[in-house]
Amino acid sequence: MGTIQIDGSTPKLTIGNATAEDATILFDGNAQDFYIALDDSADDLLIGLGSTVGTTPIIAIDENKLSTFSGAITVGVDDTGHDVKLFGATAGSFLLWDESADALLLTDSTPIQIGDAQDLTLYHDGSHSYITNKTGTMKLATETSGIAVTIGHTTSEVTIADNLTVTGTVTLADGSLALADLDIDGGTDIGAAIVDADLFIIDDGAGGTNRKVTASRVKTYCSGTHVKISQSDFSTSTDVSFTSIEQSTYNNYLVKIDGLYASATGVSLYARIYTSAGEITASNYDYAIREYRSDGTESSTQGVDAAFMRLNHRGLDDDSANTYFGNIYIGGVKSGERCQFFGNHGHSSNDTGNPSVGGFSSGHYTADTEITGFKFYPDGNNITGTITLYGIIT
Repeated sequence: MGTIQIDGSTPKLTIGNATAEDATILFDGNAQDFYIALDDSADDLLIGLGSTVGTTPIIAIDENKLSTFSGAITVGVDDTGHDVKLFGATAGSFLLWDESADALLLTDSTPIQIGDAQDLTLYHDGSHSYITNKTGTMKLATETSGIAVTIGHTTSEVTIADNLTVTGTVTLADGSLALADLDIDGGTDIGAAIVDADLFIIDDGAGGTNRKVTASRVKTYCSGTHVKISQSDFSTSTDVSFTSIEQSTYNNYLVKIDGLYASATGVSLYARIYTSAGEITASNYDYAIREYRSDGTESSTQGVDAAFMRLNHRGLDDDSANTYFGNIYIGGVKSGERCQFFGNHGHSSNDTGNPSVGGFSSGHYTADTEITGFKFYPDGNNITGTITLYGIIT
């Protein structure tokens, strides 16, 4: 038989007569048969492999319009695809395989739900992205290192079991990092003395804001009224100079003299000041000294329009066992003020039986000007000892 053609305005081909029997169209091939049939016992329309209805079905459509595919489904061919769109029950909600974008697309607020009870949900609402888990902790893991991140369900805690590298900014809610959880034992030691420029973190008041603070501020706060600025030894130079005093912070200073002795007896200790013009060597200093000895004698000396301020009268000994100690208070270093020196000093007797000495000294620079530094030096011969400069907080 050749071609069968059915004409008419509403052509129709009926197979079967409403009796309980299968109705089949069989494609009798040379190597393989296929059929399209009504499986009357199952009330299914089948497309299958072979010649017997019900064996090796490929596509089955039941009376509820449910389609079952028994094999793999391929849409298009490699390098030539087609869009595949799956609609949801809500208008505008769908999943789309976009062949031109090579991407699987979901509309806003269309979730991906994972698990038998759909516990894990992933979706984007148009502004934010969400990963939620209904029952329990959620764990993000790698195959090689196990659990890397654990996110708690009831407490919203995040536990990281490995190193965390962050290239951007981490922002924590105020008070979210408990002090007990701040463990700095694993840090590297600074390996050096703390200097003024080193930084600390401090809360600027109960419930305030965390801010950085330099070690110099901490030093000022913890040092009481006297803050150590600098210290120098005479053993490494013929004079000691402090040329960078801090007028903006201190208007008064304390100079502490420890353990001075000379290479010869009778060596006097002098002082000068620095201004923006440098060391002042002109005769612009006045001073007065009064000393008392353990043998009951007294002596004094003074200078008017001298080229220096003298700090002692009797002079230093040449014996390291009989050393000179003293404190000098200096005030009025700012512009428009007159620099003043007030000191007390003393040293024990030397090996020749000279008496112990204690004394007082005062002096000033005769012009009102801003002082930038101080210099202390002997009147010849070398001396040994230490001079320390302190700023006085007023």
